[in-house]
Amino acid sequence: MKQATRPGRVVFVDWHGVLSCDPFWASIRDNARHPLHAQLVASLAPIFTGDGAHAWMKGRLSAAQVIAGMGIRLDRRFRGDFLQRRLLDDCARMKVNVPLLQMLREVRPDASIVVSTDNMDCFADTFRRVREVRRPAGPRRATFAEWAFVCDDLICSSDVAALKSEGIVRFFGPWLRRHGLTFQDALLIDDTADNCVAFREQGGTALCWRMNADDIATAAVALSRWHGALAEAELLLAAARSEDGEAPAR
Repeated sequence: MKQATRPGRVVFVDWHGVLSCDPFWASIRDNARHPLHAQLVASLAPIFTGDGAHAWMKGRLSAAQVIAGMGIRLDRRFRGDFLQRRLLDDCARMKVNVPLLQMLREVRPDASIVVSTDNMDCFADTFRRVREVRRPAGPRRATFAEWAFVCDDLICSSDVAALKSEGIVRFFGPWLRRHGLTFQDALLIDDTADNCVAFREQGGTALCWRMNADDIATAAVALSRWHGALAEAELLLAAARSEDGEAPAR
């Protein structure tokens, strides 16, 4: 996905566990009285405990193929594409971490905000679809559809055919190169410690942070320090150029 981005820096922010904790098909999985609840829960268990989830996240399986493989029986109350439509609708309705998004919104004039997630085709499709819809003057609900416009771009494992754990450079490198940036220009907010360690090893800054476990103030401090440090570095560089008789960068 090609979006207009802000020069000089980027914040990569994970989705599940950081920006949201909602599962797929939440409206069915969280409602024990739904006619498809038992079938869906039973069908998803082997997918997320076996290799199916990774294959789906890496784009080797599509949502349509996963649904077909579940073998869920639909009675006359449901159209044949019900589960596909409900999956996308529930993605758009996922509850988001509004305090974190509000903080990211504050640095957005100076940095691109890019969702970077090990996720499925349905999530990437939803991100693109909701951003194409004319957005309201301001978010009124804490849903993905309302807040997607705060982010500039998306890196999804189903698009790049690789998980973050399979290579940080493989996952983030192409995006950074396309936008003329390096890991030194980037901050990663992720709930997986190994991802953060690998990101730092490439010269980036990383914060290991979990939505329902860590204080939002921790994220605020880390984001402020990173943003301030880069701004200070730019001022020092501009001063050095001025001393050398070079015009300050604009």
